[in-house]
Amino acid sequence: MEQRTREEFTRLYQQCRSGNADDRHVLIAYLRSLVAKGEVSAFEDIGFCYWNISDQYALLRDGHSQAENHRRFYEHVSQGDDRYLYWLTNDATQKLTLEKDGYGDLWWGYYREAVERNATKDLPIECGVHRAALYKNPLLPVDDRCVLFAKQQFEDFLSRAQETEEYAFYCAMYLSSVAQYEAVEETILMDVGQSLLGDLSAERIPNDFLIGEWSKFATSYDHRRRAEVGIYAVVNALIDTKHTECAKVLYTESVSLGLPKNLYIERRL
Repeated sequence: MEQRTREEFTRLYQQCRSGNADDRHVLIAYLRSLVAKGEVSAFEDIGFCYWNISDQYALLRDGHSQAENHRRFYEHVSQGDDRYLYWLTNDATQKLTLEKDGYGDLWWGYYREAVERNATKDLPIECGVHRAALYKNPLLPVDDRCVLFAKQQFEDFLSRAQETEEYAFYCAMYLSSVAQYEAVEETILMDVGQSLLGDLSAERIPNDFLIGEWSKFATSYDHRRRAEVGIYAVVNALIDTKHTECAKVLYTESVSLGLPKNLYIERRL
Protein backbone atom coordinates (compact mmCIF):
# COMPACT_ATOMS: atom_id res chain seq x y z
CA MET A 1 0.00 0.00 0.00
CA GLU A 2 1.33 3.41 -0.90
CA GLN A 3 2.65 5.50 1.95
CA ARG A 4 0.25 8.38 1.26
CA THR A 5 -2.70 5.95 1.49
CA ARG A 6 -1.42 4.60 4.80
CA GLU A 7 -1.01 8.12 6.12
CA GLU A 8 -4.50 9.21 5.04
CA PHE A 9 -6.07 6.11 6.57
CA THR A 10 -4.19 6.75 9.81
CA ARG A 11 -5.37 10.36 9.89
CA LEU A 12 -9.01 9.42 9.33
CA TYR A 13 -8.80 6.50 11.76
CA GLN A 14 -7.44 8.76 14.49
CA GLN A 15 -10.41 11.09 13.99
CA CYS A 16 -12.76 8.16 14.57
CA ARG A 17 -11.42 7.67 18.08
CA SER A 18 -13.73 10.45 19.27
CA GLY A 19 -16.64 8.10 18.56
CA ASN A 20 -18.32 10.57 16.22
CA ALA A 21 -20.56 8.71 13.76
CA ASP A 22 -19.90 11.22 10.96
CA ASP A 23 -16.15 10.58 11.23
CA ARG A 24 -16.75 6.84 10.90
CA HIS A 25 -18.84 7.36 7.78
CA VAL A 26 -16.08 9.52 6.27
CA LEU A 27 -13.58 6.71 6.82
CA ILE A 28 -15.98 4.16 5.32
CA ALA A 29 -16.48 6.34 2.25
CA TYR A 30 -12.71 6.74 1.84
CA LEU A 31 -12.08 3.00 2.03
CA ARG A 32 -14.90 2.25 -0.38
CA SER A 33 -13.48 4.73 -2.87
CA LEU A 34 -10.06 3.09 -2.69
CA VAL A 35 -11.58 -0.22 -3.78
CA ALA A 36 -14.06 1.19 -6.30
CA LYS A 37 -11.48 3.34 -8.07
CA GLY A 38 -8.80 0.66 -8.03
CA GLU A 39 -6.50 2.82 -5.93
CA VAL A 40 -5.59 -0.35 -4.03
CA SER A 41 -5.01 -3.45 -6.09
CA ALA A 42 -2.95 -5.90 -4.02
CA PHE A 43 -5.03 -8.74 -2.56
CA GLU A 44 -4.22 -7.97 1.07
CA ASP A 45 -4.70 -4.22 0.60
CA ILE A 46 -8.23 -4.76 -0.70
CA GLY A 47 -8.93 -7.12 2.20
CA PHE A 48 -7.65 -4.45 4.59
CA CYS A 49 -10.25 -2.02 3.22
CA TYR A 50 -13.09 -4.51 3.55
CA TRP A 51 -12.09 -5.43 7.11
CA ASN A 52 -12.03 -1.83 8.23
CA ILE A 53 -15.35 -1.02 6.56
CA SER A 54 -16.93 -3.90 8.48
CA ASP A 55 -15.22 -2.77 11.65
CA GLN A 56 -16.55 0.77 11.40
CA TYR A 57 -20.07 -0.51 10.74
CA ALA A 58 -19.69 -2.77 13.78
CA LEU A 59 -18.69 0.20 15.92
CA LEU A 60 -21.72 2.06 14.55
CA ARG A 61 -23.80 -0.99 15.58
CA ASP A 62 -25.10 -1.21 12.00
CA GLY A 63 -25.28 -4.96 11.49
CA HIS A 64 -27.22 -4.72 8.21
CA SER A 65 -24.56 -2.64 6.45
CA GLN A 66 -21.82 -4.71 8.03
CA ALA A 67 -23.41 -7.92 6.72
CA GLU A 68 -23.57 -6.50 3.19
CA ASN A 69 -19.90 -5.55 3.35
CA HIS A 70 -18.92 -8.85 4.95
CA ARG A 71 -20.46 -10.70 2.01
CA ARG A 72 -18.28 -8.68 -0.36
CA PHE A 73 -15.33 -9.33 1.94
CA TYR A 74 -16.04 -13.07 1.75
CA GLU A 75 -16.18 -12.97 -2.06
CA HIS A 76 -12.77 -11.32 -2.04
CA VAL A 77 -10.96 -13.58 0.43
CA SER A 78 -12.43 -16.67 -1.24
CA GLN A 79 -10.19 -15.88 -4.21
CA GLY A 80 -7.07 -16.33 -2.07
CA ASP A 81 -5.54 -19.03 0.10
CA ASP A 82 -7.88 -20.73 2.58
CA ARG A 83 -6.08 -19.10 5.52
CA TYR A 84 -7.57 -15.73 4.56
CA LEU A 85 -11.02 -16.99 5.59
CA TYR A 86 -9.94 -16.37 9.18
CA TRP A 87 -9.80 -12.66 8.37
CA LEU A 88 -13.61 -12.53 8.35
CA THR A 89 -14.09 -13.82 11.87
CA ASN A 90 -11.31 -12.49 14.07
CA ASP A 91 -13.12 -9.64 15.81
CA ALA A 92 -15.61 -9.99 18.65
CA THR A 93 -17.26 -6.61 18.12
CA GLN A 94 -17.98 -7.45 14.49
CA LYS A 95 -19.45 -10.79 15.56
CA LEU A 96 -21.66 -9.28 18.25
CA THR A 97 -23.00 -6.57 15.94
CA LEU A 98 -23.96 -9.14 13.34
CA GLU A 99 -25.63 -11.30 16.00
CA LYS A 100 -27.48 -8.31 17.46
CA ASP A 101 -29.10 -7.54 14.11
CA GLY A 102 -29.96 -11.11 13.21
CA TYR A 103 -26.93 -12.02 11.08
CA GLY A 104 -25.34 -14.45 13.49
CA ASP A 105 -25.73 -17.34 11.07
CA LEU A 106 -23.64 -15.43 8.53
CA TRP A 107 -20.76 -15.05 10.97
CA TRP A 108 -20.93 -18.62 12.21
CA GLY A 109 -21.06 -19.92 8.64
CA TYR A 110 -17.83 -18.12 7.82
CA TYR A 111 -16.25 -19.36 11.04
CA ARG A 112 -17.20 -22.96 10.37
CA GLU A 113 -15.89 -22.79 6.81
CA ALA A 114 -12.62 -21.23 7.97
CA VAL A 115 -11.84 -23.90 10.55
CA GLU A 116 -12.94 -26.78 8.33
CA ARG A 117 -10.74 -25.61 5.44
CA ASN A 118 -7.75 -24.93 7.69
CA ALA A 119 -7.95 -28.03 9.87
CA THR A 120 -4.20 -28.71 10.12
CA LYS A 121 -2.68 -25.23 10.00
CA ASP A 122 -1.23 -23.51 13.05
CA LEU A 123 -1.66 -19.77 12.63
CA PRO A 124 -1.47 -17.09 15.33
CA ILE A 125 -4.69 -15.63 13.96
CA GLU A 126 -6.55 -18.79 15.01
CA CYS A 127 -6.36 -17.89 18.68
CA GLY A 128 -8.09 -14.56 18.13
CA VAL A 129 -10.71 -16.16 15.90
CA HIS A 130 -11.64 -18.82 18.45
CA ARG A 131 -11.67 -16.23 21.21
CA ALA A 132 -14.07 -14.10 19.16
CA ALA A 133 -16.28 -17.13 18.60
CA LEU A 134 -16.59 -17.72 22.34
CA TYR A 135 -17.12 -14.08 23.23
CA LYS A 136 -20.70 -13.39 24.25
CA ASN A 137 -23.00 -10.50 24.97
CA PRO A 138 -24.95 -11.27 28.17
CA LEU A 139 -27.99 -9.58 26.62
CA LEU A 140 -28.09 -11.92 23.61
CA PRO A 141 -29.20 -15.56 23.59
CA VAL A 142 -26.47 -18.18 23.28
CA ASP A 143 -26.63 -21.09 20.84
CA ASP A 144 -25.15 -23.95 22.83
CA ARG A 145 -24.28 -25.88 19.67
CA CYS A 146 -22.16 -22.98 18.39
CA VAL A 147 -20.43 -22.63 21.75
CA LEU A 148 -19.58 -26.33 21.88
CA PHE A 149 -18.29 -26.23 18.32
CA ALA A 150 -16.07 -23.20 19.02
CA LYS A 151 -14.81 -24.72 22.27
CA GLN A 152 -13.81 -27.91 20.45
CA GLN A 153 -12.04 -25.93 17.73
CA PHE A 154 -10.09 -23.94 20.33
CA GLU A 155 -9.10 -27.17 22.11
CA ASP A 156 -7.99 -28.74 18.82
CA PHE A 157 -5.89 -25.65 18.14
CA LEU A 158 -4.28 -25.89 21.59
CA SER A 159 -3.38 -29.53 21.00
CA ARG A 160 -1.57 -28.50 17.81
CA ALA A 161 0.15 -25.57 19.49
CA GLN A 162 1.62 -27.33 22.54
CA GLU A 163 5.21 -26.98 21.34
CA THR A 164 4.99 -23.30 20.44
CA GLU A 165 6.43 -20.53 22.60
CA GLU A 166 2.99 -18.90 22.65
CA TYR A 167 1.32 -21.89 24.31
CA ALA A 168 0.88 -20.32 27.78
CA PHE A 169 -0.67 -17.25 26.16
CA TYR A 170 -3.02 -19.40 24.10
CA CYS A 171 -4.07 -21.24 27.26
CA ALA A 172 -4.79 -17.93 28.97
CA MET A 173 -7.01 -16.91 26.06
CA TYR A 174 -8.80 -20.26 26.09
CA LEU A 175 -9.44 -20.39 29.83
CA SER A 176 -10.60 -16.78 30.05
CA SER A 177 -12.99 -17.41 27.17
CA VAL A 178 -14.41 -20.65 28.57
CA ALA A 179 -14.87 -19.03 31.99
CA GLN A 180 -17.81 -17.12 30.49
CA TYR A 181 -19.72 -20.40 30.20
CA GLU A 182 -18.47 -22.81 32.83
CA ALA A 183 -16.58 -22.91 36.11
CA VAL A 184 -12.81 -22.73 35.85
CA GLU A 185 -10.85 -23.27 39.07
CA GLU A 186 -9.16 -20.13 40.30
CA THR A 187 -5.92 -22.03 40.86
CA ILE A 188 -5.79 -22.96 37.18
CA LEU A 189 -6.42 -19.37 36.13
CA MET A 190 -3.83 -18.10 38.61
CA ASP A 191 -1.24 -20.59 37.40
CA VAL A 192 -1.58 -19.61 33.76
CA GLY A 193 -1.60 -15.91 34.64
CA GLN A 194 1.52 -16.21 36.77
CA SER A 195 3.28 -18.20 34.04
CA LEU A 196 3.23 -15.01 31.96
CA LEU A 197 4.73 -12.71 34.60
CA GLY A 198 8.32 -13.27 33.49
CA ASP A 199 7.62 -11.80 30.07
CA LEU A 200 6.60 -8.44 31.55
CA SER A 201 10.30 -7.56 31.62
CA ALA A 202 10.74 -8.25 27.90
CA GLU A 203 11.23 -5.37 25.48
CA ARG A 204 8.36 -4.47 23.21
CA ILE A 205 9.13 -5.10 19.54
CA PRO A 206 7.67 -2.28 17.45
CA ASN A 207 5.93 -2.86 14.11
CA ASP A 208 4.12 -0.61 11.67
CA PHE A 209 1.10 -2.83 11.02
CA LEU A 210 -2.18 -0.97 10.62
CA ILE A 211 -5.38 -2.13 12.32
CA GLY A 212 -7.09 -4.56 9.96
CA GLU A 213 -4.00 -5.64 8.02
CA TRP A 214 -3.63 -9.37 7.56
CA SER A 215 -0.07 -9.27 8.88
CA LYS A 216 -1.26 -7.70 12.13
CA PHE A 217 -3.46 -10.71 12.84
CA ALA A 218 -1.25 -13.42 11.35
CA THR A 219 1.92 -12.36 13.19
CA SER A 220 2.50 -13.49 16.77
CA TYR A 221 2.54 -10.94 19.55
CA ASP A 222 5.95 -10.26 21.04
CA HIS A 223 6.64 -11.62 24.54
CA ARG A 224 5.69 -8.39 26.30
CA ARG A 225 2.42 -8.00 24.42
CA ARG A 226 1.47 -11.64 25.08
CA ALA A 227 2.06 -11.14 28.80
CA GLU A 228 -0.02 -7.98 28.98
CA VAL A 229 -2.98 -9.27 26.96
CA GLY A 230 -2.93 -12.66 28.67
CA ILE A 231 -2.78 -11.30 32.20
CA TYR A 232 -5.53 -8.75 31.57
CA ALA A 233 -7.72 -11.58 30.23
CA VAL A 234 -7.04 -13.82 33.24
CA VAL A 235 -7.67 -11.03 35.76
CA ASN A 236 -11.00 -10.23 34.11
CA ALA A 237 -11.91 -13.92 34.09
CA LEU A 238 -11.15 -14.16 37.81
CA ILE A 239 -13.41 -11.18 38.44
CA ASP A 240 -16.15 -12.63 36.25
CA THR A 241 -16.02 -15.91 38.17
CA LYS A 242 -16.25 -14.12 41.55
CA HIS A 243 -12.62 -14.73 42.54
CA THR A 244 -11.98 -11.06 43.14
CA GLU A 245 -9.30 -11.52 45.81
CA CYS A 246 -7.25 -13.73 43.49
CA ALA A 247 -7.73 -11.16 40.75
CA LYS A 248 -6.37 -8.44 43.06
CA VAL A 249 -3.33 -10.52 43.94
CA LEU A 250 -2.46 -11.27 40.33
CA TYR A 251 -3.14 -7.73 39.15
CA THR A 252 -1.13 -6.11 41.95
CA GLU A 253 1.83 -8.41 41.40
CA SER A 254 1.69 -7.83 37.65
CA VAL A 255 1.60 -4.04 38.00
CA SER A 256 4.61 -4.19 40.34
CA LEU A 257 6.47 -6.03 37.56
CA GLY A 258 5.60 -3.50 34.86
CA LEU A 259 2.06 -4.27 33.67
CA PRO A 260 0.43 -0.95 32.67
CA LYS A 261 -2.47 -0.06 34.93
CA ASN A 262 -5.89 -0.81 33.46
CA LEU A 263 -8.68 1.55 34.51
CA TYR A 264 -11.42 -0.88 33.48
CA ILE A 265 -9.97 -3.60 35.71
CA GLU A 266 -9.39 -1.19 38.58
CA ARG A 267 -13.03 -0.11 38.47
CA ARG A 268 -14.06 -3.76 38.71
CA LEU A 269 -11.79 -4.74 41.59
